[in-house]
Amino acid sequence: MTNQTIPVTSLSGPPVSRWFGFFSEFQQDSLGFLLRCHAYGDVVKLPMGQMAELIFRHPDLAMHFLNHPDDVKHVLVTNQHNYRKTRVPPGESRVFGKGVIHTEGETHHHQRRLFLPFFHGDHVASYTGLITEKAAALATSWHKGSTVDIGREMIQLTLSIMWRLLFGREVSSDAPQVLEAMLSGHRLLSQQYSSVLAWVMPLWVPTAQRWEFSRGQEFVDAKIRSFIQSRRATRDDSQDMLALLLAATDEAGQPLSDQEIRDELSTFLIAGHDPTATALTWIWFLLSQFTTVRERLAHELETVLGDRLPTKADVPRLVYTKMIWDEALRLYPPAWLLHARKSLAEDRLPSGVLLPAGSRVFLSPWSMHRNPRWFPDPTRFDPDRFSSEAQQARPVFSYLPFGGGGRRCLGESFAELEGLLVLATLASKVRLELVDGPTILPDPLMTLWPKIPVRMTVESVGIPEPHPTTA
Repeated sequence: MTNQTIPVTSLSGPPVSRWFGFFSEFQQDSLGFLLRCHAYGDVVKLPMGQMAELIFRHPDLAMHFLNHPDDVKHVLVTNQHNYRKTRVPPGESRVFGKGVIHTEGETHHHQRRLFLPFFHGDHVASYTGLITEKAAALATSWHKGSTVDIGREMIQLTLSIMWRLLFGREVSSDAPQVLEAMLSGHRLLSQQYSSVLAWVMPLWVPTAQRWEFSRGQEFVDAKIRSFIQSRRATRDDSQDMLALLLAATDEAGQPLSDQEIRDELSTFLIAGHDPTATALTWIWFLLSQFTTVRERLAHELETVLGDRLPTKADVPRLVYTKMIWDEALRLYPPAWLLHARKSLAEDRLPSGVLLPAGSRVFLSPWSMHRNPRWFPDPTRFDPDRFSSEAQQARPVFSYLPFGGGGRRCLGESFAELEGLLVLATLASKVRLELVDGPTILPDPLMTLWPKIPVRMTVESVGIPEPHPTTA
């Protein structure tokens, strides 16, 4: 990008609190704050404040926010081995333990090699029937004229699918408690990431929020551990994730412990269903606002599927369906903020900024996806942004809903397959209309959920009118 070397001391950024740094404004309006940082250049210096400097015993402590795709690619791919994830708050450590999301080095590479076949290729294709059957059953359970909380419906659907893939059984009556445990985790982690004090406060501090969080985690842990113990005793021939983990070994060739299996299952339970449910919730919301997009989708589904359920072989033909999926992930990326990283050695970014060893950097798909430099009129919902021609005209790392490089989301292929199959199945059977009410805004929790329930009325599907595919 430039031959000029830029020291971090010359970087600018928005005005921040002397004591609390950028956390004060970030806590009040995280999403708006990130967008306002566009005005300060490709790399924005965000001081963490004197309180953080005292707690971490580090002078001039700051985050460096990356706003250019070339710098993002450099950190995530080109020079990824120079960066390690920074320490996570105690709530996140409690949820994921030493699962694949948090490990580094050879342990992380070993875990990825172990799980990769489960989420790619023919193994993923074998999940198609489960996904479409559950989506079709959900559509059948709805009645014309009824009102549904589409977010809750989507999270229950994706949870039921992931529960089967992980444990080989139905989630059934445990679903409400599992979902509540996850919601309490969302709330606590959101607080910890936006406040230094909440970050360093141990989980044993007796607040109502922490008690609720711990109770939920204990319930989910107890279920997972009971499944592990039961499977060890029976040694059946299941083909689920639990079976894969019980047969696996660590990098030293030793069987995994119950704790290690628990950490991986907890990781995939959350990361495997929540982001897809979030994305689908926003898609139904967007489709209810844009009639032309919905008509083009209906036309494609009628042409490709007719009256039958979609199969894996149909997915490559659902071109516009995929464009809708991609554009929804652009506007509302579930992983709106990626983990901060710390440089091991001095590094010069493509933008010219020279980062000293120990520099903390972070990036945001939300911010990148809504930067008018890469996406003109960025708040407009326009699936045609993801035609092959439009994609080729943009920098590759201007769009990164699943991250990139060696830590790119393992479940990306599965999430996309599940999302497209659920969208195609439900959209070919029902039409959902948004119920009038308060404005729906995104809430930056662990993933980007709507702030209030998205209530929708179920309507029957009409016969799609002819619609030119080039419109």
